Amino acid sequence: MGLGPLELSGGISRMTDFANIKHNEDHKGIVDQTNFSGQFDKEIQDRANAVNKGANITNDSEKKFDAKDKGSNEYHGDGGRHRNPEKKENGDGVVVTKEKTSTFDIRI
Repeated sequence: MGLGPLELSGGISRMTDFANIKHNEDHKGIVDQTNFSGQFDKEIQDRANAVNKGANITNDSEKKFDAKDKGSNEYHGDGGRHRNPEKKENGDGVVVTKEKTSTFDIRI
């Protein structure tokens, strides 16, 4: 069975379509990898600029918030009772008034 001019011209016109399909099939892996890489880079940028929940450093879930238990919030100082003992010795009970001075400064 021979090929007539109609079949021959129809086959040649479809040759570019098949070539494009074959080209797309051959390069599908490269295109997919490029798309994945672009999406991954975008996700990295989005995560870098987003506010994330920090690590639970204080471990609040392990603490017991009950009034009968002793808490961890304690002050270990003396309340300032022994802060400056020399001031108490130097104070002789004399009240000294400061001179009243006023200043006025304008910059233009």
